[in-house]
Amino acid sequence: MEKQHNQFPEKGLLTIESILVDLLISIFSRLPVKSIARYRCVSKKWAYILRHRDFTDLYFKISSTRPRLLLNFEVNGNRTFFSVPQDQSSCLLAADRHMSFPTEQVFYRVSASVCGLVVVCGVDRNHPWIYNPSTGQCIALPKTTSLAPLMHFSFGYDPINKLYMVLRKSKDFRVLTLGTGELSWRKIECSIPHWSAYDGEKCINGVVYYIAHCDPTRFQKPYKLVCFDIRFEKFKFLDVDSEIWGSILVNFEGKLGIIPDDTVFVSGETTKLVMWVLDDVQNEKWSKHIYQLPSLWNNLAGDDVLKVVGLTGTCEIVFSPYNIYQDPFYVIYYNVMKNTVRRAEIQLGVVPDNGLMVGTSVDHVENVKLMEVLGSS
Repeated sequence: MEKQHNQFPEKGLLTIESILVDLLISIFSRLPVKSIARYRCVSKKWAYILRHRDFTDLYFKISSTRPRLLLNFEVNGNRTFFSVPQDQSSCLLAADRHMSFPTEQVFYRVSASVCGLVVVCGVDRNHPWIYNPSTGQCIALPKTTSLAPLMHFSFGYDPINKLYMVLRKSKDFRVLTLGTGELSWRKIECSIPHWSAYDGEKCINGVVYYIAHCDPTRFQKPYKLVCFDIRFEKFKFLDVDSEIWGSILVNFEGKLGIIPDDTVFVSGETTKLVMWVLDDVQNEKWSKHIYQLPSLWNNLAGDDVLKVVGLTGTCEIVFSPYNIYQDPFYVIYYNVMKNTVRRAEIQLGVVPDNGLMVGTSVDHVENVKLMEVLGSS
């Protein structure tokens, strides 16, 4: 990095300037994310500190210890992001409102949060956008061309090289890597043509997992679990049963967990949950976990239909209403280790468009890195 006058002093030089910079960084790293945006406008010096990679990496590291639930739903015709603390034991949470985007298109998809960012695809499915709810910024990725009528996108993060990746799945497969200096799609090889389920992918330790369907032959089954290694851009395919289509994929203590389709939607009458865990990818070894819900579950869930939206880092399955009819909105946590259940009501501070789908993502991390950095080296 080039030296800049009166900014970050060289490491090892104990000066008044270096002490003040370290003190500012320590203070800034504990501020709410909205304050960071305001303080970038105070002075050129503060802007430089708050944009510097040392600070954004530190803020991300601290934010990772306090994950949040990221919600998105329509307010006055615009899809809007909100977030709330995830691991607090409080039964009443106040939501922070973030950015919005227009939803004039009938169909669009919002990905799960990956290290603080999400991908949004519109009805044409060939022009995805990357959104950072924490900074309120977004960037459009280059349009893609394909003869296929439908294209799906997967989003992941490589923790080794600290790079984000978007995988385009169509008749041919292409990837785009953010932060390498050029936003362009590169064609990659895939030995088994396939198309993926609409939803349910999961990125764990630099590998994107998703359920796919391929043309069956006498040698292979039609349904596959696809494991895409972001760093090496390699596919691995595992055979799975058809019942897994539409399942929810979760991160279970660093391993892939799959909650089958028949237990994705639950109600107060549900008595148990099932989760399959991929213990050994190379040898394709799975273990089956059955959880008997405690009696309190019926009282908390009642007659509402809830959807499994994820599994937190503290081993709590999160259930959320699929549509916003309830006031106030709420989520239910079930701890698979302790066999305990709790409900948290969320104060949104706005009136959502009634009856529309709500998207809920677990383990969202506040990321203050600016989007222009992702589009450069």
